[in-house]
Amino acid sequence: MSENILSLEDLKFLEILYHKFGLKFIRCDEGGMKINNEEQIANANSIESYDNMSYLAQISGKLKYRLDSNFQLNFSRGFNFDLQKI
Repeated sequence: MSENILSLEDLKFLEILYHKFGLKFIRCDEGGMKINNEEQIANANSIESYDNMSYLAQISGKLKYRLDSNFQLNFSRGFNFDLQKI
């Protein structure tokens, strides 16, 4: 039986970032978390950007822990995504 790693709230948050900021990938490896448009998300406004980056870090930590691996989450048209262990 498969298990959902991300909650509905996590998915809704990622969908908002995808549509509002054009989020294309989240990569988590030894170097930390990387996203394609970190500067744009971080500069949204001071309170919102802190919350966005903090929540993205929580989601990345959850994925890395549950997968027991580094990963890259790639988003594509229509908010489809592909999760790859790296």
